[in-house]
Amino acid sequence: MNADFYIESFTVHDFEADVNRNMTPGALLRRAQQISTDHCTHLGIDAALYAKTHTAFLLAKLALQLYEPIPVGTRITLTTMPSAPQRAIYHRYTSFCDESGRLLCEIDSCWVLVNTQTKRILRTAPEELHLPFMASPPKLLDSSIQKGDAAPLAEETAVYSRCDQNHHLNNTAYADILTDHLPQELLLERQLSRLSIVYHKEVPMGHSFQLSRAQLRENDYYFVGQSDTGKHFEAQFTFR
Repeated sequence: MNADFYIESFTVHDFEADVNRNMTPGALLRRAQQISTDHCTHLGIDAALYAKTHTAFLLAKLALQLYEPIPVGTRITLTTMPSAPQRAIYHRYTSFCDESGRLLCEIDSCWVLVNTQTKRILRTAPEELHLPFMASPPKLLDSSIQKGDAAPLAEETAVYSRCDQNHHLNNTAYADILTDHLPQELLLERQLSRLSIVYHKEVPMGHSFQLSRAQLRENDYYFVGQSDTGKHFEAQFTFR
């Protein structure tokens, strides 16, 4: 078993695509999230082990770079490469390549290991949770976010269909929610180039947050989600 990388192949289906029949940002993130889970399961790091050690990996931030639209029917080679923790951050780099080997998309996700009972970030994994990630990050993407003077836009809720086994808004659901609050003409006529999301505080199932948006430039948008408990996330979309 190789802890340094893991490879899967898939064909893009209609249910992963938008009105232009290209993969949506949420679909890209779901594929990246699933291969991360598959890799860990392949290494014996599964739900039972997390439960036994009272641990979980939570996403702290991510950066996505999309170089070309990925249409329905494209055969993709998905490669994920985790790396050793830098302080408390575990980077995981995932690439999407077509059959010719051309890089279409890449995602750099940053995870933290937490104790599910104390909610504290763990700088050292419990002895029973042997994490074999030793490689250096193969590539680090820019996850910085340019902030703007955001105006209230809508109230969103972590409803049942948007939540995961941790009973909070799934990491990939943010991209779907935010995409729905971008101008339709932008989504129809322009191609996403970059997406960055910083996750400050989870949104528990059933809880709501105020979504605000600022237009930074013609093809650049800043989002922030917050509630009475504080800021939950920030994000930036950049289109070509």
